[in-house]
Amino acid sequence: MIDTHAHRDAPAVAEPETHRRPRVLVFAYACEPGAGSEPGAGWAVVRAVAEFADCVVLVGPEHGPHIRHWQVTHPDPGLVFVEVPEPGWARLAKQHRVTWFALYLLWLRRAHRVVVRRFPQQQFDVTHHVTYSTYWLPTPAARFGVPCVWGPVGGAVTTPRALWPLLGWRGVAGELFDLFTVRALSWLPATRDTWRRATVALLQNEATQRRLPHALLTKARVLNHAMFTEVPAHPAPAPRHRSGLLLVSALEARKGVRLALHALAHTPDDVTLLVLGDGPERKSLEKLARRLRIQHRVRFHGWTPRDQVFARLAKAAAVVFPGLREEGGLSLAEAMLFGAPVIVLANGGARTIAAAATDRFRVALIEPGTVTTTVQRMAEAMTYFSRHADMHARGPLLDQTAARDTLRAAFEHAIADRVGWVV
Repeated sequence: MIDTHAHRDAPAVAEPETHRRPRVLVFAYACEPGAGSEPGAGWAVVRAVAEFADCVVLVGPEHGPHIRHWQVTHPDPGLVFVEVPEPGWARLAKQHRVTWFALYLLWLRRAHRVVVRRFPQQQFDVTHHVTYSTYWLPTPAARFGVPCVWGPVGGAVTTPRALWPLLGWRGVAGELFDLFTVRALSWLPATRDTWRRATVALLQNEATQRRLPHALLTKARVLNHAMFTEVPAHPAPAPRHRSGLLLVSALEARKGVRLALHALAHTPDDVTLLVLGDGPERKSLEKLARRLRIQHRVRFHGWTPRDQVFARLAKAAAVVFPGLREEGGLSLAEAMLFGAPVIVLANGGARTIAAAATDRFRVALIEPGTVTTTVQRMAEAMTYFSRHADMHARGPLLDQTAARDTLRAAFEHAIADRVGWVV
């Protein structure tokens, strides 16, 4: 069920303390069924935890209607959602990432107060902070005196310096701002306190692993949230129905679409690219395609509904993921679950996800080097899959069972000292 009345007190429920599912308090500001990006990732992780635990999930109010609609056909008394309200100016704050960041911090404070007021601490065996978890910010989930599973945590991925020319001056300015801000916030006393209090840290990628102190790494494991992505069943198309290359992304500097266009310019004339997505870089990318004289081989389709994206994924000769700075990669995981060959810039979370592929012959990991060498490597992969896609099987490329086992093991470790509570 979903509870929108966060101000009411809820009585504690007494039950035997042995041989029961653990009770988990989950902070999941972004959590929505059928969504992409962070809300989709949050939903997928929550669903995975709910397989072995009873969950009370704190969510942002904009996701409530979709959750209620889902619950009509999926009733589960062990999965309770509590909408934590936002201030009246929230809609305006979400128009820019800086003000959205401030709004999120305020939401966390409100969520903490809701828990203190509504739920006696002894009701929960473990807390879990799921969405927008970054290593440089504190979490209220670590402040309840019970074990805390923190993450998957990201926030450490940066664009390789050799590829900065692909960002443009605005992208470089944003990169420098983020580098300074992240390093400064990581020294906040509250952040360091979270590092000490977290019982288990789940890390999005190896880049975050390298940024954390050794004391925290002893209780950490790498587990990208995209590994829990849910996609609908979809039959594999016949080889003759497969299309050209596909790129699914927001059109922002850090997404690396410029890299893909430069690579496409180094492929034969029969190699084509369809770009699904929109964003502030679209006009400059269209201009770049004309300058590279590939405008007849690349098509910008704009924003596309998810069901249509899935249909395209199933038919693509290969899907290109040139993200310069990716913590995760839900679109990458979705493509791999559909069995499409993928061409991935080997950096950050995208490397972590692609490296988990069950069939390495359908994955081209492009090691970042200079702009020239990276473009050439990507162009070679684009050409290969455009010409040989029919040679490869189309079964799912991700083994999600392993990810679920890792998640379950993290919770088992967190509550190992609570005898009689079975995960």
